[in-house]
Amino acid sequence: MVYGKIFLLAAGMAVAGTLSATVPQYEGNVKTGAEVVSAADFGAVPNDGKDDTRALRRAAEYCRTHAGTTLVIPAGVYRLRDDEAVRLEEDVLAGRMGANPEGVIFTPYYPYVKGLDFTGAEGVTVEAQGAVLMCEGWMEPVSVIDCRDFTLRGLTIDYLRKPFSEGVVTAVGDGTFTVRFRPEREITAEMPIPRMMLWDDETGGIYREPFYFAERELLGDNCVRFSGSLPERMAGAAVAAPHSFHFRPAVLLLRSTNTVLDGVTIHSQPGMGIVGFDSRDVTIRRLSVTPADGYTFSTNTDATHFACCEGTISFDGCLFRGQGDDATNVHGYYHDIAAVEGDTVSLELRAPTFTHAQVADVPRAGDRMEVVRISTLEPVGEVEVAEVFFEEGATDARVRVRGELPEAYGEYYLFNVSKLPRLEFRRSVVWGNLARGVLAKTRGVRIEDNIFRGCTGTAIHVGAESNWKEGTHAADVTIGNNVIVNCGLGAGCQYGASGIAVVIGAPDTEGTTLHDGIRIVGNTILGTGENECGISVRNSRNVEVRDNRIAGCGGGVQIRSCEDVSVE
Repeated sequence: MVYGKIFLLAAGMAVAGTLSATVPQYEGNVKTGAEVVSAADFGAVPNDGKDDTRALRRAAEYCRTHAGTTLVIPAGVYRLRDDEAVRLEEDVLAGRMGANPEGVIFTPYYPYVKGLDFTGAEGVTVEAQGAVLMCEGWMEPVSVIDCRDFTLRGLTIDYLRKPFSEGVVTAVGDGTFTVRFRPEREITAEMPIPRMMLWDDETGGIYREPFYFAERELLGDNCVRFSGSLPERMAGAAVAAPHSFHFRPAVLLLRSTNTVLDGVTIHSQPGMGIVGFDSRDVTIRRLSVTPADGYTFSTNTDATHFACCEGTISFDGCLFRGQGDDATNVHGYYHDIAAVEGDTVSLELRAPTFTHAQVADVPRAGDRMEVVRISTLEPVGEVEVAEVFFEEGATDARVRVRGELPEAYGEYYLFNVSKLPRLEFRRSVVWGNLARGVLAKTRGVRIEDNIFRGCTGTAIHVGAESNWKEGTHAADVTIGNNVIVNCGLGAGCQYGASGIAVVIGAPDTEGTTLHDGIRIVGNTILGTGENECGISVRNSRNVEVRDNRIAGCGGGVQIRSCEDVSVE
């Protein structure tokens, strides 16, 4: 019954409502008519094959300048095309951005195209059941920046030319495999293919390990031989060759408060599906990050990713399938202390890809920042931000603090605990993705009543990761009544755990107990026979593990470096 309810809920996302719009009257920049407008009022006509970009952007601009507006986008397909975005796509595919375009196009403040820009909108609702934005050119289709009380319902985002190439394995050789790609895009020697992912029917998910920067030999007729070892059973498997790692998300939530995404669908994006940064209270219902019809893969990287947020991040009744990284990752950032002059600290964020919004993480006056030992990620003290020195467009900031800093400050991070949201992830399905299902590095977490199948990594991962500069250790975590099947066989697996791992990723973790208040209750975990364990809990105190059903794993529950543990 659990499977049925969730899949019925996911299927319900396709049901479109019927809305009517009253045509407003305009007097200068002031709306004198009703509060409901239609994209048709601005000239957008679905399904006619014409470019709707200018009309849709006029509609978004109207919303920016008229608080309380409801914008109706009638059902149908809309072309969203931008010459600069097309040029960027062409440059990437021609190899002009190198073998790994992320190093160019995913850097701080790199210029990019916004599809529909709702910056500054207040009290705006976009009703778009059945409406499809078919993007042409690599862009950020929906930008929600500095918004208050913004709601987006029913919109589907996809790309006319997918940001990856799909094909099928036609032959498996000794240390090589051959792929015949679809004719929609010719594979060239210069085209960047930083990663390749394959669908494994045996586990019902992405094959356990992707191939990075595989050497290729063009065989003609869009067939390519790649270096890499596969079992013979993978002949016939679907293959995705993304042409980038990270780029802009399909939906950006930046410095916004009380955002609702309801029934939104994302089929593809040359980056993540949704990125939330420096925002408060995000409610996500019936989100679908899934492949378009006829395809096997969806977003190039994470389905959703939230950093430095506040309030509550809530998922309910969502469906994720075939994305190139976690279904969600929720965290803050560890900042290196670059210099200390009196009570003023220079902060540097040395994360491998900076922030995923590619803007600086800047503390605010009054924020509390934990002093964290780098070697163990243990907090050893706390300071309060008294004053902030930051120039727009910079990547780093200086802060004047109240409180004591260690003399050997280079051995410590500062972590802003004032920008940590609660996380609720409920009644959702994560099916066949690369890496983890849910990655939680925050406090006040509820992960309940979900289904995870075919994740290459551990399905639910709670734990800071110092190599990514993403933290922090968790507190008050409940993981209950989830069903986890065939997970944790490859990329993203934590300590051999198929289902659940509560761990710390630091240079030295022996003897530290950082996570506090962990409840793992009533979960069902079915491994493949290769998993080392079903549940791994480390570096934690006040742990309760009971009523879990584990099969197909070498062991049930592994406990290490923990205090006050109750395991049944």
